[in-house]
This record gives sequence, structure tokens and C-alpha cells, in this order.
Amino acid sequence: MHINRGLLFWGLALVTAGVVALAASQGLIDHGVLVSASRLWPVILIAIGLSIVLSRTPFALLGTVVAALVVGTAGGAAFTVGPGVVSCGDGPESTETSGGAFTASEAAVHLDLNCGDLDVGLGDGTGWQAVTGINAEDPPQLVADEASLDLSSEGGSFPFRRERQEWALTFGRDVTYDVSASLNAADSRFELAGGRFSRISLDPNAGSVVMDLAGAEVSDFSISLNAGSFSLLADAETDLSGVITVNAGAVNVCAPVGTALRLTVNANVTFAHDLDESSLAQSGDTFTSAGFESAAHRIDLRLEGNAASFDLNPEDGCE
Repeated sequence: MHINRGLLFWGLALVTAGVVALAASQGLIDHGVLVSASRLWPVILIAIGLSIVLSRTPFALLGTVVAALVVGTAGGAAFTVGPGVVSCGDGPESTETSGGAFTASEAAVHLDLNCGDLDVGLGDGTGWQAVTGINAEDPPQLVADEASLDLSSEGGSFPFRRERQEWALTFGRDVTYDVSASLNAADSRFELAGGRFSRISLDPNAGSVVMDLAGAEVSDFSISLNAGSFSLLADAETDLSGVITVNAGAVNVCAPVGTALRLTVNANVTFAHDLDESSLAQSGDTFTSAGFESAAHRIDLRLEGNAASFDLNPEDGCE
């Protein structure tokens, strides 16, 4: 029987990466071990080179299997460790403060951050302020008008850029916002309590996001997380509807007793969750709190994941 070694290689590599990421998300592998493994990238070259050398020998199949396992293990470690793998270089040399005001009732905010730290908060009124780290060779670009703000990293795209960005933004709470963000190798915190949002759409990769939506209203919510963590804080005054998708990562939601919740899980063997242990009533793949339909404020989320985990009200909180 002929075996397609190319398909075998990628199949084993992806399965191994998923197993490593899943084991890490369940705490079965120490984070320090993964950090060390993710930095041994030269071993990947050795393994691939060995498989090439053995490709015309009776040990060709063995070389393919070994190379796939090495690549999959290193890849799973890199995805799980996230920003620790991607060096963002030194911090900014100085900071620059910009500001203005939105005169429209709704404003579109787009953020594109590669490598760094992001803090977003809400203040009074309709004004906005952005404090951005400045690097002489790699300054961020900011464009704003009465109904929009666009802030983006310059330079090479992730994962090739290396200069660390540090952004702190504040937006007036009297405006409704459409927020979208692409966050690569970044640690982000969104303090959005009490805000109004027609949409929040985030694409975090190899990073962490903490978002406080206590008392906020979000009509369209979308998180697509790859290799990282997302934590959501909400309360009984939160209105939220949307989907959270996670690949090789972890999602935590903290909502106190009395919060109207409906969580629908796209279940598969690589997505672990603790909803079976919660007080939510289960119907198929949907878990619902008592009185959900009649509640004045509701959180309705669909959860999808691969090599991922979801925890509702974890003991350590969502900070």
C-alpha cells in the first residue's frame, strides 16, 4: 500500500499541535515547559532535514513521522505560549498624545496592532484621546474625523515586525461605537462598562484580551481568537449577542448570579467546557439560566472551539 507521506506529515503535525494546545489549556502541561519547547525552533529544521535525508531509504516513513511529531509539538507550544514566542523588541522611545471629538451619533473605530500593549476605556462626553508609543523608525498611523478613528501599526506584518507598541485610548461614552480590531502578539484590555456598541469584532492572535462589558449594550459581538486567551466580565445589566470562536486557546466568562445567560456550544472532542457543572439548564447543546426569556437584559452567545477550553465563573476570576 502506498502512503502519501506529505499528507501523513501534515495530518500528524496538526493532530499533535492540537493535542499539545488542548493539554496546556487543561493545565496538564506546565507553561514553563511550553516556553522552553517553543524556543527550540532549530530542532524543527533538524527534524525536517532528517526526513529529507531518509526519504530515499527504508526509514523514510519513520523520518516523516518523527518530523511531524516534532513540528506539531513545537507548533502547539508556540500557539499556546503566544506573545512569549514573538519578540516585540524594545518599548517606545517616547509617547504622543492626540485628541478630538466625534460629532456623529455613531463612530467607527478600527485598531490594527502588531506586537504590544493596548488599553481602551470610556470617559465622559463625545471626545476621544489616544496616547501612543512612538518609535523613530516605526510610528503608528492615526487617521480620525467626526465619525471614525483608525489607528494602525506600521512596518512589517505579524510575525515579522519586532517593535513594541504601547497604546492607551479613551472614548466618550455619549457615542455609539462600531469597534473592530486586529490584535497580533498583543495584550489588550477593554474597559467598556456602560457603553453602547452596534458592533464589537476582534481578531486576536497569539495574545490575551480582557474585556469588561458590565452594563454595556452590544448588538453584534464577534471574537475570533487564535492561540491566546479571552476573558469577558459582564453583569445583570449587560445586553450582548454574538459568537466567540477560539482555536488553541482559552475563554473565561464571569457573570454574577442573576445574569440572564444563554450559551450554545458547538461541541467537539477538542473543546472542553464546564457548563455541565453550572446551574444553567441544558437542552441539547444550549445552556440557559432561569428566567432568561423574560429578562430585561440578556447575554446570548454561541461558543465554538478547537483545541480550546471555556470556563464560566472560574475560581481565579476573569482578570
